[in-house]
Amino acid sequence: MIKFILIKTALTKPLLTKPTIENSMKCEQPKMMSQRVTARGFTLVEMLVAMAVTLIMMAALARSFGFVGNQVRDGRADTQLSNQLRDVSTRLSDEIDQCTVTLEPASASSEPNGYFMYYEGPVTDATSSLFRAADTTDGVFLDAAKFGDFDDYLAFTASAPAGQWFTGKVPRYILEMKTAELAGTGYTLPTVPADLARAFEPVVIRSKYAEIVYFASPEYAPVSLPATPAYIDVDGDLDLGSGSAIENGIPDRLKIHRRVLLIRPDLNLTSGALPIQTFDSIPFMQADTWPTASTATIVGAANAADGWLYGMAGVHQQCDLSIRRIDSAAGTPTVFVAANSLGDLSKPQNRFAHVRIPNRVLTGSGTANFPTSMPVLALGNAPTILSTATSNSPARIAPPATPNVGPVVTPASMSGFLRPEFVLGNDRSHLDSATDLWGGERLGEDLLVNNSLAFDVQVFDPNAIVVDTSDLSAKQSDVMVGPSDAGYREAIRTAFNQVSTDNSGSPSVPTSIVNYSERGAFVDLCYPVLAGGSLRGWQARRIDRRDGTGDGALSLPGLMITPFTGVASYSTTPADVYQPSLFKSGKLVTFGTSIRLFQPTFDTFTNSYERDGFAQATLNASSNGTVWENLTGATTVDLGSNGIDDDATFGADDFAERETSPPFINTPDAIRITVRVENPKTRQIRQISIVHRD
Repeated sequence: MIKFILIKTALTKPLLTKPTIENSMKCEQPKMMSQRVTARGFTLVEMLVAMAVTLIMMAALARSFGFVGNQVRDGRADTQLSNQLRDVSTRLSDEIDQCTVTLEPASASSEPNGYFMYYEGPVTDATSSLFRAADTTDGVFLDAAKFGDFDDYLAFTASAPAGQWFTGKVPRYILEMKTAELAGTGYTLPTVPADLARAFEPVVIRSKYAEIVYFASPEYAPVSLPATPAYIDVDGDLDLGSGSAIENGIPDRLKIHRRVLLIRPDLNLTSGALPIQTFDSIPFMQADTWPTASTATIVGAANAADGWLYGMAGVHQQCDLSIRRIDSAAGTPTVFVAANSLGDLSKPQNRFAHVRIPNRVLTGSGTANFPTSMPVLALGNAPTILSTATSNSPARIAPPATPNVGPVVTPASMSGFLRPEFVLGNDRSHLDSATDLWGGERLGEDLLVNNSLAFDVQVFDPNAIVVDTSDLSAKQSDVMVGPSDAGYREAIRTAFNQVSTDNSGSPSVPTSIVNYSERGAFVDLCYPVLAGGSLRGWQARRIDRRDGTGDGALSLPGLMITPFTGVASYSTTPADVYQPSLFKSGKLVTFGTSIRLFQPTFDTFTNSYERDGFAQATLNASSNGTVWENLTGATTVDLGSNGIDDDATFGADDFAERETSPPFINTPDAIRITVRVENPKTRQIRQISIVHRD
């Protein structure tokens, strides 16, 4: 019994234990195998979705980085433009505030000690909008409206503050020769090549006074220089250079230049002139022969007959002095030059880039050189945008080109940019040596602003009409439209029509139009008659480039006869249209009924012509405008200062007896200078203006 139990027990334990372990294994094994079989990865669709999401996130990230990068780039460009304009405005404001004269023109009892002048070119702030307007399916397209008035010229004499004198360069030999003269010793140029080259090296000198010039200049096509300068105009070429290009007439690149010319008359020798010396077969301090240049100073490709026009440019490349031609006893310009004093610079003929036009060029006929014009700026032909015709018919938008019979014209010559020979390093007409540091080596030294869109000088006219369109027809916006705005002609016409309707008859001007206008604005000199202006005269004109029928003549009795319009009446004869002072200054010259010269200029001028012993007067009864006669052709001189009532009217030496007059006799309240620049990469545009008052 006991044995049985033991055996049973022994048999029972294994039987109970073994099956338990095996059963456990048999139960767990299928479960593990089941997990391996059912485990699964990403499907192809899931992978594609994941990749798409990743790419979208990467694109979004790249775009956000690009946006941030563009913002940084635009911010940097904006900062650069702002800094550039701030530098220009600060420099210009400081210098013009140091001007040695006030804005009051010279009178019979006063002679300015220096000068202030500005020339108004035919292009205005409205030109690009009017002459480039085009109709599209989206409305009016103004592809060149970013450009403003870019053909003005500003010059004045300034006095430097203590400790900040003006600096410039002159050839070393000028100082050495003056030093030798003061010491009472002779001077000869060294013969050793190294020492000779050293004598013509630039030396920096200083001066308390300077003649300062600001002007805009385009980039010229090299193939056009030197004989026929033409600026590069490719941006507006609509047929990509097929040979019949339709350019927009605006220079592709404009730069603003600044020349600082030191006033150092103490450098003249006792002869009264600067010394002429020659290095590498190139004469220094020698102007071209007048009026036709010779091969002694110019290259073969230059137009020698234009020596009167660019004859001083070569000397201006060789020094930073304010210099002038010395005239002979008979009044003919010579090749000798002298450093100016402040008193010399009150006379226009002694200033930078001023020339006298020979009679044969001024009249367009004959071979005589005298009488010449009065001193005027050495300018090129009018900007080609002024030749633009309407898109619907071959009609001019600007007034007729000179020479033409009519009171309002587009001057064809002497009305464009300053001749390129006067830009440092861009004189291709004169001989230049690669072994010196003058001429072409000075390229960029006078550059103030690159990628400019406007350099605009304006005068404040207290009587200029500004039209308030808020009370006019629904076609007009609620804005004030002034003489510089492209819609000025239409606003004036609308205002007159409104006045006529209100009064049920002919309007009384300016009394009745006062309800639709304000008085006073900064304007361009002679703005009613500028070829690229908003009015372009009161005659019938095309409103803009889209206009195929034209706008009728304007009736403007008294409206445009204000201090700085230059207009005296609305006659059909030029001699009666313009203010007498413009003719007496020599800035406006007519022969018969044809305008031959027109350079609207505000100038403090001089009264020295009334006692210089030369005849400056109208040529004959069939012409108008002062010209300069030499002694051999003069019969009477200086009638305005001889103490005799020569014309038996208004007493002795009255205005009518004076030979000359400032172009404008009113003193302006203020002058405004506007500079506009562009970043060509970001197309950002910034503009700044400064206002100068006495």
